[in-house]
Amino acid sequence: MLTVQNFSHDPFYNQAFEEYVFQTFREDDVFLLWQNSPAVIVGSFQNICREVHVETLRRLGIPVVRRMSGGGTVYHDLGNVNYTYISRQDGMVDYDRCLQPVINALNDIGVPARKNRTCDIAIGEEKISGSAQRSAGGRVLHHGTLLFQSDLTVLDHITTHHKNDCFQSKGTASAICTVTNIVDHLAVPMTLEEFKQRLLDRMVPPGCPRLTLTAEQDAEVCRLRDEKYHSWEWTWGRTPAFTYEKSGTFAGAPIRVAYQARKGIVSNAEIECAALDGGEAARLLNGARLDPEGFDEICRTLVGKRAEELMDWLL
Repeated sequence: MLTVQNFSHDPFYNQAFEEYVFQTFREDDVFLLWQNSPAVIVGSFQNICREVHVETLRRLGIPVVRRMSGGGTVYHDLGNVNYTYISRQDGMVDYDRCLQPVINALNDIGVPARKNRTCDIAIGEEKISGSAQRSAGGRVLHHGTLLFQSDLTVLDHITTHHKNDCFQSKGTASAICTVTNIVDHLAVPMTLEEFKQRLLDRMVPPGCPRLTLTAEQDAEVCRLRDEKYHSWEWTWGRTPAFTYEKSGTFAGAPIRVAYQARKGIVSNAEIECAALDGGEAARLLNGARLDPEGFDEICRTLVGKRAEELMDWLL
């Protein structure tokens, strides 16, 4: 077992770092610990718009990052610790083989953790960790969250109460679970940094390699970050095909919005509302990329200062 140190809090860099390590360090099992500044991380096959309220995230300045594994949407902040466990893949997907060493390590440092459901870790009936996997080339990357002292109010607000059922899609939907922070269940208090160090020492015992990327390797991670994880094609272009329809009242007038999207490109848009030019709206939307900044520009063109209000009808 070895670890590669990562001190970055950039969620785009960290996804690239994880993928680079998975592709490059192929001879040994690898365990990583890392943290993100506030970000929403969505599964490879998910519809972002259905999982979170995109305009709320945009207003808060919280980025959305698509990861390379499946599974559901999670919120990361600096009170959450992420782990990655890379090992040889023998046979079918086996979450127990990857989860149990982590649970044992948590128990050893005083966290009363247990497995719950297929791929969660819980304290009692409350979830502290969700996980997902990606297999390739005879190896499996298993990664998960560890809620140590996260702002659960933000997590609950942006990933639970804003499931948008106006989007009809075959994309993976996230499960809704009651969550808790590890810090609230410790018999002996510890800081987040102490928690990280103790967990790392259990998973990667003293004497095992603890590496740092070379400048050349770091440059490759940065390239992957910029070319893949920052790209529209990866984040929005991979959105599963969907249909959208929503009705209500905008600017005191009835409104109906409907459109479809495939590979992130909008088609068959229909906007019916006396408070704006529906024909112009449909023209601007058809062929447009599914993208919050682009939609905001369309809304400002159509209704000026009421753009934020209209955005709530389009996404």
